Amino acid sequence: MRGVAVFILLGLAACAASDAVAPASASTEVRGWQEASGKPPSPVEFAAVVAACQDRAKSAGKNGPIDICLADLGLRRVQ
Repeated sequence: MRGVAVFILLGLAACAASDAVAPASASTEVRGWQEASGKPPSPVEFAAVVAACQDRAKSAGKNGPIDICLADLGLRRVQ
């Protein structure tokens, strides 16, 4: 029984670790954005904001560019 519990915990840890890794394409997208303070967002912050915008778009039933949503949440494009 103890071995099954360890196996389940290791499986959950592996799933959590794979979800935490940002894809390479996301890191290149982060470089094009900055916070209102002028600092670039961390990959985790950027992923969270993008996920919030995607959730907002799904609930509104809209598909399109998320640039406006990102700007509403405090990110702007680097010029």
